[in-house]
Amino acid sequence: MSHVREARMLCRKTVDLFTLLSRTQETGSRRMGMTQELLALVTGIAHYLKILIRIALTGALKLEREQSVREAMPSFLDKLHLLAVQGGDPAARRIIKSGSGEVIAQQAGVNLGTQGVTYGFKSLAPENAGESPFSANSPSRLTVGNSPSDRCVKCAQAVEEDCVRLGTYQRWHSQCLQCARCDKVAAVPVLKDPTPLRSPEDKEKEKDQSKSSSSRRPPVNVGIFSYEIDSVKETPSYGEVPNVILCAEHAHVGCRDGFQAVSRLEQYAFLLNIALRRLYLVLKQQGVVPVSPGVLTSPIPLSTL
Repeated sequence: MSHVREARMLCRKTVDLFTLLSRTQETGSRRMGMTQELLALVTGIAHYLKILIRIALTGALKLEREQSVREAMPSFLDKLHLLAVQGGDPAARRIIKSGSGEVIAQQAGVNLGTQGVTYGFKSLAPENAGESPFSANSPSRLTVGNSPSDRCVKCAQAVEEDCVRLGTYQRWHSQCLQCARCDKVAAVPVLKDPTPLRSPEDKEKEKDQSKSSSSRRPPVNVGIFSYEIDSVKETPSYGEVPNVILCAEHAHVGCRDGFQAVSRLEQYAFLLNIALRRLYLVLKQQGVVPVSPGVLTSPIPLSTL
């Protein structure tokens, strides 16, 4: 079902809202302009939220009626209800645990990114990503120097689409996750082959197809990659990062796996996570928020994977 464009627009408008909220020092006519911009952003966010909820409801109905998945609709409505009950509590627990306190095991044939959490993505649950900086659980250690990065570990360029992660805050473009021995990559960018001249009808059809956001990309091939444990080094932007990544053909006993494929939706959620933390830093520097109301979320050590 088509949903990627709507999710992308919601992400962009929410990031724009965070940016606008950080401009607390504006006065006079510029502040009046901010008010109009704020109204436009809130209206846009509400619009895309409504569309995404409608898409999710339609998907749940399709699962129920066409695939006989009877729990699809109740499960989705329960997640919406839980969001309302929690009221945006930044300290809310999300990871599902059994009666004995153990994390629910992953099941085959499901989206591993959302498996084992009440809502959202497992990698971004506070239990894995760290507390929200706006949480009052403990003093914040989030500073400009150790704020999480939204850039690729290898090329240092922004990561805005589906990608690869190790832990929560270490991300690679799929084509940047590469074997140090044979240069094999997790995914190769799709190149358009030169094609012969096409009729106007064919061109119009291709144009319509290019606009569609419903095309599903297969997950990147991360299962064959691992990293040398001895190559892990501490970095200021990403925490403990492996410098030597190997494919299955060249891996050895001193390697560890753990790379995970990240969908576009999960990456958009991650970018919102980063934007929220940057907003906190700006407001903290401006004295809008107290110096120590939350707890960090700096890059997570590999030992917690």
